[in-house]
Amino acid sequence: MRRSRFLSYLRGVKGWLGDLIRLVWALGYWNVRKTVYQLRRGRGQCPCHNPSDSGEPLRTGCEAVIGWWRPARFRRVCPLLRQNETGQWVCSVPAAEVRPFWGRALGYVGGTTAAVWLGGAGVVFGMMQGIGYEVSLRQIVWPPAWQELRGVRSQLFIKQAREAYTAGRVREALSALAVAHEMDPKNYSVGMMLAQFYQAGNPGMADTLYAQLLREQPEHRMETARVWFRSLLARGRLREIAEMARRQLMAEPQQASAWAHALIFAARHLQNTAPLEAAAQAETVPAPVRATLLLAARVQKLPAAEARALLVAAAPLAGIFPYDRVFRIETLTRLGFADEALELLRNAQTQLVGRDVARLAFAIYALKGDTARLGREFDALLAPSRGLHVQEVGLLAIHLVNWPEAGLLGKVCDAYGRLPQESLEVRLEVGLAVFCAAGVQKDRVRMAEVQRPLTKSVDVSLTSMNMLGAYFLEDKVRIPIESLLPQQNALSLELNYALLERYWGKK
Repeated sequence: MRRSRFLSYLRGVKGWLGDLIRLVWALGYWNVRKTVYQLRRGRGQCPCHNPSDSGEPLRTGCEAVIGWWRPARFRRVCPLLRQNETGQWVCSVPAAEVRPFWGRALGYVGGTTAAVWLGGAGVVFGMMQGIGYEVSLRQIVWPPAWQELRGVRSQLFIKQAREAYTAGRVREALSALAVAHEMDPKNYSVGMMLAQFYQAGNPGMADTLYAQLLREQPEHRMETARVWFRSLLARGRLREIAEMARRQLMAEPQQASAWAHALIFAARHLQNTAPLEAAAQAETVPAPVRATLLLAARVQKLPAAEARALLVAAAPLAGIFPYDRVFRIETLTRLGFADEALELLRNAQTQLVGRDVARLAFAIYALKGDTARLGREFDALLAPSRGLHVQEVGLLAIHLVNWPEAGLLGKVCDAYGRLPQESLEVRLEVGLAVFCAAGVQKDRVRMAEVQRPLTKSVDVSLTSMNMLGAYFLEDKVRIPIESLLPQQNALSLELNYALLERYWGKK
């Protein structure tokens, strides 16, 4: 009994599958034949009528249902099929009224395709969600949105990179970022992140990525140039710095002070005025900027006494380009002309921002050996009765990198311990500046005092700071400072300039 039921079930399944295959075929075949029959205006034999029957409605057998397991299923193709009184499957209309039903065919095909499409999309969506892709159903179902999937896949690897980096697995983070960039090369943030990862371990690859971003995504040119410049400066790549500063002076005149300073710094350490003179010839560079660059080129070629006379001369256009005064004062101070620098600072004070006035004045006082005046200035800024500002503490620390003074270092380190709670990024930047100020003076105790709270509050390793500390404490410099600076993620531009200025003099 059971065997009979099972065999009957198998025959039913086989018949259903057979009818399903016949239905797919019949939707096209019989509609095409009926369409041709209509186009011939009924001439010839009706394609689906049994040729041996009369052709009358409800008395003419349907040839199309021969071989179907259940002929009634053919009504999905042709609703004209009926069963007469004798149970025979016949056509309900005369031959002249036989017609195709393309709407049904398209409906079944379209509906089936849509169902399969949505079902497959649901499966793919579920699988991608299970893997971890932050994908929407629209991005799976809608073909024009498929181009977004590369970005979705890229975001998963970005997430993995961040998690790996937070856990200290730097190589794994770098590998995940590289895959993300390969999947979505037009994603600017991924390219920038990958280039910054490469800066310390593979600077050549970082430079390649930065150059690619500059070339292929000009809308982000300014941001890319600034980040790349920081990388070049940390590595002391003077020729590349000079070339970038020259280009950016033409492309970014609103930041002329920063780029002019970079160009003058690079040309001086290269002992080559050609980059300055080349930039001064570019008509797209504002005239006041060109005048300052030409002045810097002339000063670089002259002995100190002759340079002094040129620097203190009246400067036309100086009011339009305030950095002209900053350059003159800094250069006079570096050449040892404190009185001339101080007089020029007094005259230009209204043209400069407060931070520039303070740092230039501190440098002049240090050159004059006026420690008493410096002490009063430091006490005024760091007084317990006055609210401390992290930017001011950083400014004083960088001054001590340039002009070490043990008494002033103690004041800054004590004030650093009293700073209000700030973001991690700010604490690292100011902490590194104070740490370097102590390192320049080889003050192990102060270095440890500054590093200790950072070690407690920072999740990532401070190995790079330890290496920099060992560099400061070495009596004989064995490695160049620029090999350590790229590893200092919290390094500010001003501190970077100060450290290079100080330790390149030992080469």
